[in-house]
Amino acid sequence: MRKIKVKVSRKRIAVWILAGIVLVLFCATVAGLIYYRKMIKDLGVVQNEEFREFSRIYAYIAEDPDSKLTKKIYKEISEYAVENDCYVELTGQNLSTSYSKADRLNMAISSKVDGIILEGDDSKETKDLIDKADALGIPVVTVLSDCLGSSRKSFVALDNIRLGTEYGEKLMQIASEDPYGKHINCLILIDSDEKNYDDVILTAIKEEVNGKNVDTVSQVVDISTPFTAQEGVAGILDNYGEMPDVIVCLNDRTSESVYEYIVERNMVGQITVLGYFDSDTIIKAIVRGSVKVTFATDAKFVAEQCVKALNEYIDTGFVSEYFQSNYILIDRNNVSNYMPEDKDV
Repeated sequence: MRKIKVKVSRKRIAVWILAGIVLVLFCATVAGLIYYRKMIKDLGVVQNEEFREFSRIYAYIAEDPDSKLTKKIYKEISEYAVENDCYVELTGQNLSTSYSKADRLNMAISSKVDGIILEGDDSKETKDLIDKADALGIPVVTVLSDCLGSSRKSFVALDNIRLGTEYGEKLMQIASEDPYGKHINCLILIDSDEKNYDDVILTAIKEEVNGKNVDTVSQVVDISTPFTAQEGVAGILDNYGEMPDVIVCLNDRTSESVYEYIVERNMVGQITVLGYFDSDTIIKAIVRGSVKVTFATDAKFVAEQCVKALNEYIDTGFVSEYFQSNYILIDRNNVSNYMPEDKDV
């Protein structure tokens, strides 16, 4: 049988290839349009974003914007503020660039907010900035830690003297439970040697256990990030020599770092931990017996008092200079009331 050879020009081949590419692109475009229309249909009618105007804008400036305690208080502050026609912004949270508390305070003043909720300290810089805000008509309420001698309008405090006393009572209880009545060695981890509320708690602990079977020593831990807290705790304990009988933590990050340290080194039961804050990690640690007790902040009360104090001062020109909240003790007896939602312990 005779074969017939058909010669196809290169030009015609190129045309076919181009037509094929156009057809593929056309089909892809149609498929994309169909998917887009389906997505819009599934989402329903697209609505314009709603904006709400608030009568007052406040800034919340914490020592550590990313700490769990700060986030818990801010959640309560923001919810209560919205209910009262106010908006509160937490400055410095989740930023790629780290700004000091003084920088964030300066930015809030420059932004001409209606009021500032500030975690104070005893530095002259903070005092001068509070006075600057006050001179510009921006009232400042300090929370957790005060700034003595400044023109802040009110201080929403925690009863740190009572907290120190309760830590001391727990230490004496632990000493009394020892069958040989020995002295117990207690390591107290503080956040900073500048925070005035740490000093108050530490002093109250020492006064409570003075003359009792409890020896105390304190160490400062850098808690600027979770990593520095873990490294700081590990560095202290790795070089401690004979491990302390009890470790008292005055911050959520040191509490979790100590818990992680004793678990990783199989020291659960050898060291008694008295923690701070009611994070999910600490609550689970109490259930497991790795942490004996923790003290939690009544974040809802603290948050509401901050907003109320600013509103009251702006409305009337007067406000109480001091509001106080108690800590909440959590141990094995009541920990079930504070269990995280997943309850996977």
